[in-house]
Amino acid sequence: MIASPAYSRADSLARKGGEMIMKKLLSLAAALLLFVLVTGAIQAADMVSGTISKVEGSGRSLVVKTKDGKEVSMNISGSRTKLEGIGDRSEFKAGQKVSAEVDGGSATKVKVTK
Repeated sequence: MIASPAYSRADSLARKGGEMIMKKLLSLAAALLLFVLVTGAIQAADMVSGTISKVEGSGRSLVVKTKDGKEVSMNISGSRTKLEGIGDRSEFKAGQKVSAEVDGGSATKVKVTK
């Protein structure tokens, strides 16, 4: 029995449609993976809470001692670090209690608590 030309054409269209769906699903999976990787990178900042043990360079660099005794160094940018509880980075003093978001050694946000 020989397949009719109409059947062969329909079968061919079904395969092409299946290939298109597979390509779209693969593209969607790749986009989702990229989104997850980028979102993970954005949320990679560490939270650090403790007491300032050392201030260097007029507040450009801090060392914070956490409750478990670990010392964490961080750079403070005048333009990229958001400060709460103080006016500018020159107001940092040893002994102040702080909580900070640190990403790659640079603080993105520092809150001084009293």
